[in-house]
Amino acid sequence: MTDDVLSADHRALHDHFVDRLNQEGAEGTLAWLAHLLPQQSASLRAQNCSYLAYTGRREGLTVLENLVGSPVTESWGSTAALLGASWKQIAAWLSLGGPHRLMALDALLAYRAPAPNMAPLAQIAAPVLPDTPSGSDFDNALAAVLLDAPSPRVQKAVRSIRHFAQEILGRENRGVAVEDLPRLYLAPDGFPGAKKILDRHEEVTSGIRQSIQDLVSKLP
Repeated sequence: MTDDVLSADHRALHDHFVDRLNQEGAEGTLAWLAHLLPQQSASLRAQNCSYLAYTGRREGLTVLENLVGSPVTESWGSTAALLGASWKQIAAWLSLGGPHRLMALDALLAYRAPAPNMAPLAQIAAPVLPDTPSGSDFDNALAAVLLDAPSPRVQKAVRSIRHFAQEILGRENRGVAVEDLPRLYLAPDGFPGAKKILDRHEEVTSGIRQSIQDLVSKLP
């Protein structure tokens, strides 16, 4: 493993990931990530764990479970949702506590209906919670989390999950199947509704870039 890959952030790892997908396929790419991520710093691992989703291999959930740790960014949970983490798996993570609990809470929130502030590929994939629990089981699990760990981070997550509970529990049609996520990453334009989402994202990011350039140009 070369030093440039070991120190690669999410942007720098992109080309390496694409090359692996094209040359070794999803299974080989997952094996490469499972070898790479434990060797990276915690902050880089928190960024790059999202690449596990776009292997389209459900075994990536085991890699996530084994690797999750501080800092527990939203990437851990959104990756779990993209890979189709079930309610049974999420409930187990909630019971484990610590980083697993935070990942589980973020995964539940990632199962809400696609929103413009989500990453564009996540909006297109539109993951749906498998084996949806009953409303009472859902509420009881969240209440148990608050009772056991009433930290500000957990309280905020639970409030958001309860706000979006109807979406999280009521959605049925996933946008892109887990096994098609590599193809989504490599060629998103081919999926229904993708162009509108990608165009909107480009418009927003272009506006941000222009605002920064305007600000810099006014500096002395």
